[in-house]
Amino acid sequence: MSSPKAQGDGLGDGDRDDPSGDLRSVLVTSVLNLEPLDADLFRGRHYWVPTTQRLFGGQIVGQALVAAAKSVTEDVHVHSLHCYFVRAGDPKVPVLYQVERTRTGASFSVRSVKAVQHGKAIFICQASFQQMQPSPLQHQFSMPVVPPPEELLDHQALIDQYLRDPNLQDKYRVGLNRIAAREVPIEIKLVNPPTLNQLQTLEPKQMFWVRAQGYIGEGDIKMHCCVAAYISDYAFLGTALLPHQFKYKVVLEGWCMGGCGVEMGSLL
Repeated sequence: MSSPKAQGDGLGDGDRDDPSGDLRSVLVTSVLNLEPLDADLFRGRHYWVPTTQRLFGGQIVGQALVAAAKSVTEDVHVHSLHCYFVRAGDPKVPVLYQVERTRTGASFSVRSVKAVQHGKAIFICQASFQQMQPSPLQHQFSMPVVPPPEELLDHQALIDQYLRDPNLQDKYRVGLNRIAAREVPIEIKLVNPPTLNQLQTLEPKQMFWVRAQGYIGEGDIKMHCCVAAYISDYAFLGTALLPHQFKYKVVLEGWCMGGCGVEMGSLL
């Protein structure tokens, strides 16, 4: 990613000019676009409610990080985020985000965010922001050898491939058609999509390419981090459950997490 732009943080600014000519991502214009109500107080609405009629956890994480990021200066960026879902979310009402400026230092700043519905906290998180500065200590995992995204099936093509299988049970066919009808704001391409005869022996790991649908801004690092926070919940629980297909039923009180709408393996 390139360096941040100088003209403000750009978070939730869906009206600024788009130099690429592409449509602005709905993640910027709607999902992560919070309404300011007062100092460090914001309101978020729901772009997409899963068929379970529960709030999507990734939306709450992303919106909370947007609220936190609006309370820090342009030259600091999030490097640590700890989240807790504490009560059921209600998809029928908006979510209020209250930001507490826990500490503002020279290099590091800490923000606490509480997401509230019906006067009670449904989600809390702490985010630590760090000033961007060069460091002699750098390390990262090596990029695994995987096919480029251009060689992989997209979301719709993968669903179509499953639906063409004559051995697919009707209950799974209904679920796949429901997934195909949803408009999710990200694009995911699985590197090794599960097949029907693999579903009971998968290891708890997945690799996939992912990107936002539409343009979110090359230099807007804060928004990129908020989009990553939103995306992080799509495959979290579903991946952990891959070795336990058909053995356990996991119920998350009031939340839809771990791939509501994109976890083919979890559905099948």
